[in-house]
Amino acid sequence: MGKLFRWLDERLDLKSLKAGLLDRAVPDRLTWWHTLGSATLAVFVVQLVTGIVLATYYSPSPDHAYDSIQYLQREVASGSLLRGIHRWGSSAMFILILAHLIRVFSMGAYKYPREVNWLIGVGLFAIVLGFSFTGYLLPWDQKAYWATAVGTNIAGTTPGVGGRMVALLRGGSELGAATLTRFYAFHVLWLPVSLAALVGLHLALVVRQGIAPMPGLLDNFKAPQRTDDERYAGFYQETYTAAKSGQHRFWPDVMGKDAIVAAGAVVVIVILGAVFGAALEPPADPTDTSYIPKPEWYFLPLYQLLKLVPGSMEALVAVGIPTALILALVGLPFFDRNSTRSLVRRPMALVSLTLILGGSGFLLGSAMREAGPEVPPEVGRPLTSKERAGRALFQSQQCGGCHKVRGEGGDNGPDLTAVGLRKSSGWMHSFIESPSRFHGADTRMPAYGPPALSHQEIEEIAQYLSSLRGGVGPEIQPEFHDTFP
Repeated sequence: MGKLFRWLDERLDLKSLKAGLLDRAVPDRLTWWHTLGSATLAVFVVQLVTGIVLATYYSPSPDHAYDSIQYLQREVASGSLLRGIHRWGSSAMFILILAHLIRVFSMGAYKYPREVNWLIGVGLFAIVLGFSFTGYLLPWDQKAYWATAVGTNIAGTTPGVGGRMVALLRGGSELGAATLTRFYAFHVLWLPVSLAALVGLHLALVVRQGIAPMPGLLDNFKAPQRTDDERYAGFYQETYTAAKSGQHRFWPDVMGKDAIVAAGAVVVIVILGAVFGAALEPPADPTDTSYIPKPEWYFLPLYQLLKLVPGSMEALVAVGIPTALILALVGLPFFDRNSTRSLVRRPMALVSLTLILGGSGFLLGSAMREAGPEVPPEVGRPLTSKERAGRALFQSQQCGGCHKVRGEGGDNGPDLTAVGLRKSSGWMHSFIESPSRFHGADTRMPAYGPPALSHQEIEEIAQYLSSLRGGVGPEIQPEFHDTFP
């Protein structure tokens, strides 16, 4: 090993690299809050590894996406665990990068000389939100489909460019194969490459400029009042050099804490993934307009706020508030030139942070209270008006002459008592219209497409059939096997 190290050192100058990266002095009094960036990076690596494995089994097409997820969870060794880790890792990554952003803001570390690194951090935060939005559609279940439909509709309310944004996101006017392909490409190609590039630049600047010191070291009577004062650069360099006069080094003083927090974050993600996994709802059904989608918890504050404003203001709130927040973050280091960094001595910053976090927490709590407990739709719920109409048509068309439902009916066709556990309403709608498309000329099922029945009547029957889920009990879970020709 010694000979190998000497051989590499002669060619790569490893000693100088080690001295520059690991042996460099760091400011005194660094806290555990300074580990949030490294923890975020560790979770990103977990997401990258699990995402690569998941992508190996995933089929980005509406006909096979849902089936590939089911295959991954049921047939692939530890597939369900991997998907659970990836799902909870996305929430952990959002929490950590948000906490890191708040820490930098609270300590005034976005000010001279770290304005560029702050802008890179804002870009990283936006990319993480992009990961959350694009990854949402990939399972192609009900929640994924309808939540993405709502999200792209919100983008469509952007003045001037809304229509073009919807066309860009969806690849057309409706959600379909083009939409899924685009979201998949962004989620596994464009966004990871962009994030990795910005992370590399972010780390390079941290090494070049050093870790930001605690605010108290820079808030003293010698400091000029503004960071754009020509005297401030000299003051900062002198004070920062003095702050590194102790014996603290990046390794092991900082990296030791980083490793502990990063390992703890990974362990928590693995435990959550193993215990709670990742939910998978019934497959996407574009005809089920009664489904009420709800976004992930980190989008719930905006979702709840939209419910509290008049319809005429929804576009303004949905697009205006996120845009205003991003612009405020981007412009922060340029319009806040006061040299004071401690949050308690910056009343405007303290009030703004309190209002944003407090308001978001209130809206999040309100949305979660309204949600109530999740009850599977197949457990003892009454039929909707459309399903009742479908039951009446099922009886009037003498469907029971060929199909049994709960022991009553004929034996010429399959038993439909639990068909809702195996087939979605969209599949059954297509099958009732033209069974020969699925089973060829050998099928004994007659076609009921127009003019035999209208599209509305077929949809009502399909909705009724999707409610047939056998016995009643929370242990019954759907196992869809939809295959469209």
